[in-house]
Amino acid sequence: MFAETTPVVRVERTAIRSSRYAVAIVALATIATGVTLGIASRSPATSRPPLTATSIARPVALVPHVARQRLITVARSLPVKVIIPSLGVVARVVELGLMADRQVQVPTTTTVAGWYKLGPTPGQLGSSVLLGHVDSYTGPGIFFRLRDLVAGQSVEVLLANGVTTHFVVERVVQYSKNNFPDRLVYGNHGTQSLNLVTCGGAFDHATGHYEANVVVFTRLVSLSR
Repeated sequence: MFAETTPVVRVERTAIRSSRYAVAIVALATIATGVTLGIASRSPATSRPPLTATSIARPVALVPHVARQRLITVARSLPVKVIIPSLGVVARVVELGLMADRQVQVPTTTTVAGWYKLGPTPGQLGSSVLLGHVDSYTGPGIFFRLRDLVAGQSVEVLLANGVTTHFVVERVVQYSKNNFPDRLVYGNHGTQSLNLVTCGGAFDHATGHYEANVVVFTRLVSLSR
């Protein structure tokens, strides 16, 4: 956790683990890291038909390929709020780092999103990552409907300096947790990206975990004040 305090909502975080790639990259003080996110609940909030959870990522939506993204100058500034208009999401953003065992921290409640602070802030070059819970035993989490996003929809992040970064969804992909693409989600690929991550797929009642992760890939399109 960003602070080892008693969480408001009891959430499962044992499936989050850092890869060797993550440890190596953090040691080199670069902006990328690799983790396998496993935000889950003790039991699903509601019964939903899951996206197909397989060992191979399944694209849910795609937008036309952009040969090269035109870079927009964005000063480093901490994210304070994430807005997803099509889902009705308006949530505070907290900072997340790595725990002593090199596992990524997760939000202590299901009502906020967490920004991985060892990466770039939203809008900077590289992959900025926001993590959020899908649900808990008390009900839906902030990213419960994340998988419903489609290409072309918008995601906005308000920064502490008053700038709002505007991103457009490029694709929504589900990955088996055994094949989570660390470098793709957390790496610097020469673009200004924002990736949103939560749990997905079927819920395994025997282990108390979801079997997959849903990742929404977005790219920066503009800034406003």
